[in-house]
Amino acid sequence: MVITLGMVALVMFCALTSVVVAVRQRPKKEPLPPVLLALELARLAEHVREVEAGNQPWKAERLAASTLAYDLALRDYCRSVELPVPEGRGTLSRSERFEMESALITHGHDW
Repeated sequence: MVITLGMVALVMFCALTSVVVAVRQRPKKEPLPPVLLALELARLAEHVREVEAGNQPWKAERLAASTLAYDLALRDYCRSVELPVPEGRGTLSRSERFEMESALITHGHDW
């Protein structure tokens, strides 16, 4: 049996069409409830404290990764309760982090 370029193109087109249809039919992700984000933030805060107090290899890298994860969870938590969030995606400055944590506490949120 001889496979032509047209046959290969037809098979690829059919496969691509099914992928596009599957992507369009995905249900939208629902945001996590604030209580779950608060629990995650508490877990990450504890992890940051453990890394700071620990003496494992690559401590600076572990601390940077843990802090970034905490900052991302903090942003998500603030967004979920409709508090302002600084622009950007990286690690927050100490003052930005303090302002966000203070805003959460001021509005009655705890973690």
